[in-house]
Amino acid sequence: METRDGRTIPKPTRAGRTDRATKRWFDDFVVELRLQDVPGDAIGDAVASAREFLADSGGTPGEVFGPARAYAASLELPRHKEPRSGMAALLVPTCLGLLGFFAVAAAVSSTDGSVQVTLPGLLIVLTGLALAACAPLLLGFFIRGPLWRPAAALMVVFTLQVLIGVLAREVVLFTLPALPTALTGGLVLLSTSLWGQFRKDTAPDPILEPMIAPPPSSFGLTLLGVLGNWMLFLAAAAMGAWFLLR
Repeated sequence: METRDGRTIPKPTRAGRTDRATKRWFDDFVVELRLQDVPGDAIGDAVASAREFLADSGGTPGEVFGPARAYAASLELPRHKEPRSGMAALLVPTCLGLLGFFAVAAAVSSTDGSVQVTLPGLLIVLTGLALAACAPLLLGFFIRGPLWRPAAALMVVFTLQVLIGVLAREVVLFTLPALPTALTGGLVLLSTSLWGQFRKDTAPDPILEPMIAPPPSSFGLTLLGVLGNWMLFLAAAAMGAWFLLR
């Protein structure tokens, strides 16, 4: 095939397509093992063994091992199931931080010194909290399978929120004073951000292949973790500054 300026674009070769399919299979394989709570070093061993066997057989991963999900489930690998206390230490601050963000957003956007909690607004908050709390259970649903399934589920939730917002937008459930609501929400946000930043029970679990040294700590990943801990707090501060200075 030629371009407008006369250059020839080579057609994808079978080897190129095979390499892409192999990379995608191993990516899916690693994701499945992560979803099954397999530690990083065990994932590295499994990936290295699969690559070695694949090199000896000369076939493609799909031909040799079958679907990545089924092959990952068939392996007898150690599982490191997160205890309930560890899951609660992650989900509770996340939900509290999200609730604090909603509180600050509602307070700084009020115009009469009070926050009117409407039915649509409360449902939006509850939906956000439910999605955050159920994120570990929904992770496999969003990652596995075709993209249209999670997109359709989110569209249904969004459509219901819009319908309720149109039909019940004037329904005020209760009213809160704006200043105490903003201060309480900001304090909750600050507390959850500090908790996420300085708690000591989290440890990285990188994927380590045999005979390969652990990768050095990356500044980019460290910065990403810091931004993840302070994202809601910074967003609430920026929103508050915008409403106060406009």
